[in-house]
Amino acid sequence: MTLAANRRRHGWHLGGLALVGAVTISLSACSIPRPAMPVGGALEVMDPDHRFIEAISNSEVPDSWIVSGTHEPGTLSIKQVDRTTALSIASSNTAFAFVRKVNASLLATPYLSWAWHVQPPSHGAHPVSILVELTNREAPSTRPWWKFTSSDIGDANRLILLVWHETALGRGTIIGPIKSEGHPQTARYIARGGPEQANRWWVDTVDLSLIHRQIWPNDDQAKYDIRYIGISVQATGKPQRSGDGGAGNRPGMNLAELRLTR
Repeated sequence: MTLAANRRRHGWHLGGLALVGAVTISLSACSIPRPAMPVGGALEVMDPDHRFIEAISNSEVPDSWIVSGTHEPGTLSIKQVDRTTALSIASSNTAFAFVRKVNASLLATPYLSWAWHVQPPSHGAHPVSILVELTNREAPSTRPWWKFTSSDIGDANRLILLVWHETALGRGTIIGPIKSEGHPQTARYIARGGPEQANRWWVDTVDLSLIHRQIWPNDDQAKYDIRYIGISVQATGKPQRSGDGGAGNRPGMNLAELRLTR
């Protein structure tokens, strides 16, 4: 199914904004981010809309977003990819996260949808993944590993990474959870993959409550909130030759929308 058909199916508007050149975001967060608010049963996590693009163009962190860690120039940018305006993320020598606070109930808005256009690495899973942080309102929590810098924006209990795998056959597979002392448990969910599916737009939807239940069946989901959603970028070595993913010809990922729905 083409991206245009998927847009009609889901009622999305992913294009139509003017091309903005590649820009770099300053990796800092001056205050606790304001949570995104749901509208009509849906919560738009990332469009990118005019204000989002304007903030990046001015080297500012968009409203409600935070950046943790450091990255190289050109790693985050706005691009037109097949007539669709997208946030373009290239892999980096250093790890970082770019996330938005949402504070949505896991059971109230469990469906996460997004559009992605991926330039994969020559081997292995993609270093860029979609990050979902879950917090139990009634249980002790620990510091997430993606918070590379000190801040008072809270701890978490569970982390889910939605990943692009090196093959398409792994789709739907759960890896983990991985237990790390002093950090929340983390699991990876293979949402799509394979070089044959690369370099074209796909719209995918997952049920976060179902994934959470499969990974942690003993959790009381009524107590869990989706606290942050965004991207996580693992540190990589030398630039690879696959694709034109951005800085240094590294593997990249383009995201056109992130949306929570009930």
